[in-house]
Amino acid sequence: MIRIKRVGNISMGLVLIAFGAALFMSQFSNFSALKAARLMWPAILILLGAEILWCRYASKEEESVIKYDLFSIFIVLIILFANMALYAAEETGVMDRMQRMFLSEYYSMDVMLNEYVTDDSINKIIIDDTNNIVVRASDDNKISGISDISIYAASKKEAEELSSSEHVSYRRNGDTLYIYPVSCTDSRYNYSSHNNIEIFIPKNIDVEVVNCGNLDLIYENFGNEWTLDSVRNVNIRLDKPSNVKVNAFVESTDELRGNASWLLKESGKYVNGEGSNAINILNSGNITVNEV
Repeated sequence: MIRIKRVGNISMGLVLIAFGAALFMSQFSNFSALKAARLMWPAILILLGAEILWCRYASKEEESVIKYDLFSIFIVLIILFANMALYAAEETGVMDRMQRMFLSEYYSMDVMLNEYVTDDSINKIIIDDTNNIVVRASDDNKISGISDISIYAASKKEAEELSSSEHVSYRRNGDTLYIYPVSCTDSRYNYSSHNNIEIFIPKNIDVEVVNCGNLDLIYENFGNEWTLDSVRNVNIRLDKPSNVKVNAFVESTDELRGNASWLLKESGKYVNGEGSNAINILNSGNITVNEV
């Protein structure tokens, strides 16, 4: 009696068991089923090849024939094409991007800003393109600070590596120093963004803040001139003996808030002490000035 051997049954059974075990393990540990599936594809080809050779060898000793039905052929072709597609995705980096898309998440970290030491030749500091920033006076000639950043990475280790990068860019042009926040990236599709920045700047250098979302200015011991241009929300906290004059050029006096005693004409003016220092506010939204 001639026996019929169907190729593919043993291999497919082993593959299903292996994939099922991988998925089961991934439910209870940090075991990556996606990584295991990627590593199993060469084993599938080896299993199919070994089963074909074994059936071929066994058919010589027995009265049996090897039969490939349409379903088996279809499964083999699917496996082969899927194998080639996975290798193509691996070579082009698509697999790595897909894996990171599922594994990556946001990490929130506090980082120290890279410092900059000013000298007497710097007459103005321009802070540009920030979202949320708190500005305080520094007791020396250093610019320093801290930032709350969000890092998108595939692991906490990669997030910590990216957090060690420089998060502020300093550029000098003549007697003016420009400060820009930096969103760090690397070649592995990780990136960072600033949530909040708290920066300390020398108290005797004029400052200009432009293109800012929310600014909190803690005006204490400053002896300089300020220009705030295109800041959506301005919140200024003053000591009572601050000796400063605030000139707020607004479209409506309804935008002037806080416990300061505003002098309202075409614009808002507030004078503290002799007002020898000035804070000029242009093209901004809500302006709040409070004395403490």
